[in-house]
Amino acid sequence: MDVLTHSILPFAGILVVLVVIHELGHFITAKLSGVQVLEFGIGYPPKIWGKQKGETEYTINLLPLGGFVRLLGEEDPTAPRSLAGKPAGTRLIVMGAGSFMNFVLAIVLFTIALMIPKEIAVGGATISQVVPGSPAAMAGLKSGDEIVSIGGRKVENTADASYDIRLHLGEDTDFVVQRTDATTKETKRETVTVRPRWAPPAFVYQVRSGDDVSKVVAETGFDAQAVRDAAAIKYTLDPGKDLTLPDGTTYTTKAGDTVQSVAKSTRVPEADIARLAGLPDQDKLPADKTTLNFAQGATGIRIAAKTPFTETRSYGPFEAFKKGWQQTFDSLKLARNQVVMWVKGAGAAPVSGPIGIAQATGEVVDQAGWRSLVDLAALLSINLAILNILPLPMLDGGRMAFVLIEVARRGRRISPQKEAMVHFVGMVALLILVVVLSYFDVARIVRGDTLFR
Repeated sequence: MDVLTHSILPFAGILVVLVVIHELGHFITAKLSGVQVLEFGIGYPPKIWGKQKGETEYTINLLPLGGFVRLLGEEDPTAPRSLAGKPAGTRLIVMGAGSFMNFVLAIVLFTIALMIPKEIAVGGATISQVVPGSPAAMAGLKSGDEIVSIGGRKVENTADASYDIRLHLGEDTDFVVQRTDATTKETKRETVTVRPRWAPPAFVYQVRSGDDVSKVVAETGFDAQAVRDAAAIKYTLDPGKDLTLPDGTTYTTKAGDTVQSVAKSTRVPEADIARLAGLPDQDKLPADKTTLNFAQGATGIRIAAKTPFTETRSYGPFEAFKKGWQQTFDSLKLARNQVVMWVKGAGAAPVSGPIGIAQATGEVVDQAGWRSLVDLAALLSINLAILNILPLPMLDGGRMAFVLIEVARRGRRISPQKEAMVHFVGMVALLILVVVLSYFDVARIVRGDTLFR
């Protein structure tokens, strides 16, 4: 029942709204342009209900996967009042109106989300580590610096800092930091310019004789857990195992327990917990490790919350609209940056089908509450707009590409039969892709994995 109410129904509802708004853009511009609209459908056939009003049939269909608008003569210009019979400019407007409506919807949804009271972390952000040789290190940022702003935007928490850095990949970006002099204790603000990297390389540490975890921590600034991860030192405990502690009591391990967490909760030294659990010495590096590879971010800094506390915040309509407008275009820039990162080799593109997005919807509800669905819907609306505007067969962008080819050929069209065949092949390829992605989505769910890791 939780899957139905937390994943399937919210996802289906969001999808229907996004696609119906998208199709409404086609519907309105087609009507205004004199194109005959044969059908406006919510959901996909088979049809459950229909009503003819004028020249258009309005239908509700069985499959709740969105909606559609059926226009007269989408490829055939011979039919009276057909879409294909209209001038190229008119066709481009009708075809692009769906994506435009999704961009507008994203602004509206972000505005609504900003008007809803929400807990915001406002404790600030402090640089806890600067990786040697990184852009941050070369620019002069230091551990202990309190980040005031990045790229002219105020930083109130660690999420703000990470967000602003991702917005400025590949750009010279001003970091305003508040720094306390270790000798005089005087606090002052400084501005340094950092260029966040598209694809940061791993930081490689050459292991020396006598090195252990503590020495590597002191040398690099990476915390002990990061060093253990790089050295492949196991520190997680298998659940359901009884550990007889030095005082004679028994501790039964749970999922998620680590040597460090159990040592802290039981007040038993880490070395004893590791020994009782049959795990290696937590401070000793394996003999076969000659190098340690550490992942580092775009700037080479780690950020910690200065003082972790929150406040409830919401905005009035006008301020929320301004911020919603900015957030929409930020999302477009972040999407572009992510694509560039994939092209430059900074990780693989995480793709998912409808099942995976439904799973993500449920996870958002469980972890962040129902209010966050508005933000999710806004992001999905932007994704839908971008996807549909791409020059892919069957999609709006693919149809617009044929119009642009026609313009480039000075009015000579590609035959309707050839264009229809291209779109048909595109539809088949898209359906195959959805099936393949759905298989991997189901396999991921069966394994118990989440879409967010």
